[in-house]
Amino acid sequence: MTNKEFFIQTWKNESKITAGAVRALPTDMSKLAYKPSGKCRSAMEIISHILPHAEELNIATKAFVISEDSKEFSGIEEAAAYFEKNAAEVADNLEKIDDATWEEKIIPLEVFGNKLFEAPMMNMYWMFIFEMIHHRGQLSTYYRPMGVVNPRIYGPTAEDVEKMQAASN
Repeated sequence: MTNKEFFIQTWKNESKITAGAVRALPTDMSKLAYKPSGKCRSAMEIISHILPHAEELNIATKAFVISEDSKEFSGIEEAAAYFEKNAAEVADNLEKIDDATWEEKIIPLEVFGNKLFEAPMMNMYWMFIFEMIHHRGQLSTYYRPMGVVNPRIYGPTAEDVEKMQAASN
């Protein structure tokens, strides 16, 4: 398996988890203003930051530049569907990229029009998947304070464990 093939496989798996994490958020959008402290992003700011990464990476499969921005969402289902559509296109478009381009093409990263740095395409894409996982982890600490159950990320939730323990008694 090549690095690109492994990335696509990982991207597909992590994208499903991320979409599920978004759908587990409260549907009452006012609850997404929650943040544990003043220096933290709100739940809405986190999803407005990470979900556009799929569209940005999708565009970069053709433009070979990543232009980071944020996006506003009016509902949880809209946010999840937007992410899923773009995440699927990232995987599809990367299938068409040859390994030399994946490994060697230098891609600049721009944030609000300012070039921060550049790196090979594969390094940028791996960085963005880790960024998504990192912020999804932050978001995982917000669910209970917002009044909803944590979604499964990599294993059972506290509620799942409680059910399993109750069933074994």
